[in-house]
Amino acid sequence: MALGAPNLTDDIWLHGWGEPAIVSMINQGKTNQMPAHGERLSDAQIRVLAGYVWSLSNRAGGSR
Repeated sequence: MALGAPNLTDDIWLHGWGEPAIVSMINQGKTNQMPAHGERLSDAQIRVLAGYVWSLSNRAGGSR
């Protein structure tokens, strides 16, 4: 894992939980941390990306 990068496979959510929070972060970004990608990706691409990121911490055997 890169220094300073969050572990996307654990059960810790720093900026909201679930797919809606991920979609919001992709669309709006996080000031000085992640640029917004809402204008770079289609709605379908954002939903697929959000679902993928959300699934990383929701695999079988996870606590959520």
